[in-house]
This record gives sequence, C-alpha cells and structure tokens, in this order.
Amino acid sequence: MAGRDSQLQCLTSFLIDDHIAVDGGSIGFALKPEEMARVRHVVVTHTHSDHTASLPIFIAEAFVSLDGPVTIYGLPEVVSALREFVFNDKMWPNFEKIPLMNGKSSTIRFETIEPRKTVEIGGLAVTPIPVNHIVPTVGLVVQADGAAVTFTSDTYVTDEIWEVARGAENLKAVFVDISFPNELAKLAADSKHLTPQLLDAELKKLGREVEVYAVHIKPTNRDEVIRQLGELDNPLISVGEINRIYEW
Repeated sequence: MAGRDSQLQCLTSFLIDDHIAVDGGSIGFALKPEEMARVRHVVVTHTHSDHTASLPIFIAEAFVSLDGPVTIYGLPEVVSALREFVFNDKMWPNFEKIPLMNGKSSTIRFETIEPRKTVEIGGLAVTPIPVNHIVPTVGLVVQADGAAVTFTSDTYVTDEIWEVARGAENLKAVFVDISFPNELAKLAADSKHLTPQLLDAELKKLGREVEVYAVHIKPTNRDEVIRQLGELDNPLISVGEINRIYEW
C-alpha cells in the first residue's frame, strides 16, 4: 500500500507490481520520483478526492521520465469528471493535450472501463464490479500468475463483488473499506461505507476463508475500528498497513 509513514492515512492508493496503481489518492505524495517513473497505469475506482487527490501531481512529477503515456482507466463518469474538473487547464494543466518530451504521444490517455468486463492492464486481468457507494464506483478483482486479489473500493452493504470474489480462482485476499466504528452506523449508511459489524455480515457472502485487510479507516476512528475488528474474533481479518508489501 502506498502512503505516508504514519498509519493515519486519509488517502487511498494501492501499487501493484510497481507499475499499476489502484486509485490516485496518495501516489503523487508517497512515491519517490524513481517509483513514480515506473507507474504506467492508474485505475480510478470513483471520483472522490481521497482517491484522486494526488493524481495530477503524480503526472507532473513523472513527466520527465515518461517514454509513453500514462493510461488512466475509469468508468465513463470518472473519465468525464477528471477531464472536466481536474485536467482542464484551470485546476491543473490538461496533460491529455501536452506531448511527451519525446513528442511521441500525449502525456496521459484515458480509457473507459465497463462494469463486469475484464480488461488486460499491464499484464493483469482486471474485472470492475459495481459496488454500493454514493457515486458510481467499482471494486476490482485482479488476477495474475495463478492468484487473485479483490479490492472492494468504497462500499456499503453490497452483493455482486462478494459473488464474483467467491468464484475467483485462487483468491488470496480481499482489501475492504471499513471507514467507521459501529456507533457511527448511521453515518456509514448515509455516506455508503462499512463498519466492523457490517463486515462480519458481508464476509458471510464471500463464503471463503481468505485473508481480509481492513482499509480506508478514518484516522479519527482508527483505534475504535481496530478494537471492534478484534472483537469479531476472526483470525483472517487484519488491518492493512501503509507501505507494506503484500505478496502471494
């Protein structure tokens, strides 16, 4: 997971095999210049700022090292919002129109993804699955080299992502959004996030024993969420760690 040294992280990015990022919340802040230079694909699960905040900074910092465009993948609503509100020459330069230093292409290119349609991204098979959030959002089932990992992205109670994950061959782990403690269940419902109590019910839909990593925990509530996760008494559940490398 990419992020600052502190585990109190408000932004979301995952880095896969050094060259594919899931979400752009922190990659422009957390990665060293040489690490940014290796990232060629960014899958944006939805438009919220904690998942897109550092994407423009990442593009600007990586620019001098690029020999080909960075491809940004997202639902049509995501691509439209990034074009209209971010890379628009007002909030940030429009790098879709700025050529690389070698003149071979633009700096970024957008590629729309469709729910439930598997796409090949940087050697990985990525299947976007709609989840239950307040804006159009997809979780991802990522498969390669005989292993699969699921990222729920931001979601409330949902079904399809668990169904697809249950059927994924060699599923190794799930990274799941647990934003709030149980006592903030109303806020979780209104903003479409999960709590530890809800996670306990959601995992019954998965129906498989795999590693489960709680992520997207709000810093203010972190200690309480961790305590409540422990009360579930499920040895497969742990808290995702910033800057940790996960291997399967």
